[in-house]
Amino acid sequence: MGYRLGIDIGATKTKLILLNPQGKIAAREQIRTESIGSVEPIATRAGQALEGILARAKLPRSRLQACGIGVAGQLDPKSGVIDDSPNLQWFGVQFKKPMEQALGLKIRMANDVNAAAWGEYWFGSKRTCPNLAAVFVGSGIGGGFVINGSLVEGASGTAAEVGHAIFRENGLRCDCGRLGCHEAYAGGVPMEKRMRKLAGQGKAPLVAKMVQGELSRINTRTIADAAKRGDPKAGRIWKDAVLSLCVLAANLVSLLNPERLVLGGGVIEGNPSLVPTIRKFVDERAVALSARKVEIIQSQLKGDAIALGAAALVEL
Repeated sequence: MGYRLGIDIGATKTKLILLNPQGKIAAREQIRTESIGSVEPIATRAGQALEGILARAKLPRSRLQACGIGVAGQLDPKSGVIDDSPNLQWFGVQFKKPMEQALGLKIRMANDVNAAAWGEYWFGSKRTCPNLAAVFVGSGIGGGFVINGSLVEGASGTAAEVGHAIFRENGLRCDCGRLGCHEAYAGGVPMEKRMRKLAGQGKAPLVAKMVQGELSRINTRTIADAAKRGDPKAGRIWKDAVLSLCVLAANLVSLLNPERLVLGGGVIEGNPSLVPTIRKFVDERAVALSARKVEIIQSQLKGDAIALGAAALVEL
């Protein structure tokens, strides 16, 4: 096995991690994404960043075997087309060909949380947990499933889009255009948008005071803290978000019967008390035998999960 490159393309930043033949991190780089509406800008920057990594590592390109890329959105790994990536405004775009051309490598692409799930499995759970589910809660909500040691991607690569499972029929409108998705209630960006709107209307004075009137500073931690301090609007938003994540986790445990449920993403990292809260709900509401079997943990790889998982995907 040669050197492998893993890339995590997010809405604002892109992370590149180079793995050596032993699966250890040999080098890393972070660059800005800034590729709204078009793949070509980030493809060009990623190619330039790779050249820098190889130069610093004194590694000839011939020793670089392949590249895996995790990117947010609904995509087809076979055709290389990203059907829907709202945060990047990529809709029906060909992703694989321009990235391969810019990198000079064959790539294996995957949804970002599918890649993260594979990373958590490959680097942390492989020997003990062949059945794993991952839910990452950041700007939105994504999922990934490893069943009997195999990554589940589905017929069109869109398996495990758990953020767009229905939480409340005819509920809040999600950024996907549909009503009642889990992401509309517990995704970081939707929560922050709701809170900023209410604070801007003068309906959440405590929240506005907490950020000294700079509404752009409102994040999920602000909402959680304001809820604890008794702000009714923040309390409602946070209560909805917590219940959404608890219901989602319990349903996944009942449906998939995993040995491990991994929770990650910025919302989880910023609010670690969510993990025991979700654990308690799963114990009370999921299928009893499945609930007793499952271990619910915070992501071990954290911010590196997507890039590491993408690099490991080239072995599939």
